[in-house]
Amino acid sequence: MTTWTADTWINRGAERIANDPELGQRLISHGLQACPDQGVGWFNLGLALHQQRRIPAAIRAYRHALRCSNPPVIEATNNLAQDLLLHGEFEEGWNLYEQRFRRLGRKFSTYIELYGPAWGGFSDKRACDILFLVSEQGLGDTLQFCRLIPSLHEFGLNTSLFCQEVLAPLLRSSSSIGDISLILAHHGPGIRWCPLLSLPQRLGINLDNIPLSKGYLTPEPERLARWGAALKRKPGHKLIALHWQGNPKFERKLYSRGRSMPFDAWLGLSQLPNLEFLSIQKGDGSKQIRTDAGLPFVAGQTAFDASYDFRDTAAALANCDLLLSADSSVVHLAGALGIPTWVALGWVPEWRWGLNDECTPWYKSARLFRQPKMGDWQSVVSDIAFALKTITRP
Repeated sequence: MTTWTADTWINRGAERIANDPELGQRLISHGLQACPDQGVGWFNLGLALHQQRRIPAAIRAYRHALRCSNPPVIEATNNLAQDLLLHGEFEEGWNLYEQRFRRLGRKFSTYIELYGPAWGGFSDKRACDILFLVSEQGLGDTLQFCRLIPSLHEFGLNTSLFCQEVLAPLLRSSSSIGDISLILAHHGPGIRWCPLLSLPQRLGINLDNIPLSKGYLTPEPERLARWGAALKRKPGHKLIALHWQGNPKFERKLYSRGRSMPFDAWLGLSQLPNLEFLSIQKGDGSKQIRTDAGLPFVAGQTAFDASYDFRDTAAALANCDLLLSADSSVVHLAGALGIPTWVALGWVPEWRWGLNDECTPWYKSARLFRQPKMGDWQSVVSDIAFALKTITRP
């Protein structure tokens, strides 16, 4: 038998987590038997367990990684927070998620220099004339959590959302969240700031009190009418929007890897009658599309491809009967619009989708279709095709 050191067992196991997490777990566990206070080993064990969808066991491993003195692995805090949220343990999950400031401190340094420490919630005794809310991650996160801003207004707070430039026109014209900023224009002793993804912790959000789950964005009426004409739908057909690829830079880490699917996975829908499709894929992944592969695309597809305005995407989606999409910002846009949305999820989904349910408290209009095993998009599309038959009957 190979006589490896504990570190070697753990390192060899870590190398296998992405492709064979069960083997990775066995190798890491062997190393931990020899060196049970190895913090990195427990952290990697948590990763291997997470990839097997064994979330309670992963939570225990991350807790152990943080208790170890050889040394503790601070990076485990973020993974522990996300797995607690995935498991529905929101209070502890949100509290631990606040420790992402350790990783993102440089990103927040400008706000700290201008406005001091982040707003601490309603227990914060400092004057707050304007609360600057900072979008800190992807477009989907901004679309998902901007719903919490009206709750702040109900408590009498004035807010300004500092968001991604590409989303600003949509949020200004289609929502009631108030002021949108693209520059740090507010100054003075009463200016406070808060990362947008800290609002759930500040507001005590849990599975039972998520606001505006029926929708909180409204497409511009003029654009809605214009895209209704431009898409040129066939009479008697359902129009299905398709999306398959999220931003790849957010899928480099293990916890977000595998969210996107190949376009060809959707070809399993090509035999269904009375359907036509609108690809709303932009940028990454758009080159995968094959218009000659059996999926009938709507006559206005070329017109839509020429637009890169989220307001147009919202109006086009509102003219569709249904969105089918992998986990991406488009899902959050459709859910925020209250549009029927079927989400194709990987074997281990991101924390926001939970582990088992077909529905989600974040969006009443969404239905979740889950992989039965890692990488199995064929089964997901087969389930979606079966469900689609109920809406394509004459």
